[in-house]
Amino acid sequence: MKTPIYIQIKKKIQEEIKDKNSNDAIESERDLSKRLNASRMTVRKALDELVEEGFLYRKKNKGTFVSDKSLWKKNTSVTNSEDEKLEYRLINFDVKYSIRDDVLKPLNLNDTDSFSIIRAIRVVLKDKRPQNIEEFYIIRSFIEEKNINKFDKLLDLNSYLKNSTMTQKFVPIRVPTKYAHNLKLNLDTPIIMIEGIVRTKSGVPYIYYKSYNNPKEKVIEITV
Repeated sequence: MKTPIYIQIKKKIQEEIKDKNSNDAIESERDLSKRLNASRMTVRKALDELVEEGFLYRKKNKGTFVSDKSLWKKNTSVTNSEDEKLEYRLINFDVKYSIRDDVLKPLNLNDTDSFSIIRAIRVVLKDKRPQNIEEFYIIRSFIEEKNINKFDKLLDLNSYLKNSTMTQKFVPIRVPTKYAHNLKLNLDTPIIMIEGIVRTKSGVPYIYYKSYNNPKEKVIEITV
C-alpha cells in the first residue's frame, strides 16, 4: 500500500528540522506547498501532526517553529522511585496582551493594566497515552528573557516552587470539547481539573496553571 502523501511530507519535514536549532522558523505552508509540489491542505495536515507530536509549535500570526529539542524525547530525569517517564507535546505557545477574565482574576490583574502573558498548552504522555493536558499562564515580566523559549525550564513548576508557593484547587468538570480528542475521551466524560496559582514569597501571583486529568490514566484520590 502506497504511503499517503502527507505522511511522506511529514517524514521529509521531520528529517529537515533535525538540522535546525530549537525555535528556528520553518517555511510557510505556501512555500512548502510550492517546494514539495503538494496542496496546502496536505502540507497543513503534515504540519498539524508534527505540532501535535511536539516537533513543531505555532505562534499566532508569526508562523511555525521548531520545538525545544529536549522535548522530542521522553523526559527520563527521575527524582524518586515513584516518578514516571513522561513525554511532553507542546500544542500551543503564544504571548497574549489581553486575556480572559477567568485568567486575569487569579493573577490579580485588570484588563486596564499593562501586561503580557505567556500562554503555553501541552499534552503529557506516558507510553504514548495522554495523562493530562496542562495550561500555563505566566506573567512575562517575571521570566528572564533568555528562558522564554526554553520550554523545559519555562514549564517546570518544580523549579519555580524552590522560591515560591503554590495553592491548588480540585474541580470536577466535564472534559472540555477542545481537549476531548487529545485526551482520547468521549465528550461529556467527567474529569478532575486541577487549578494552581504560583505566588512569590511575598504573595504576588505570577503563574496560573490548569491541569485536565485523564481519568482512564491518572487516578486522583482526595482524602477529606
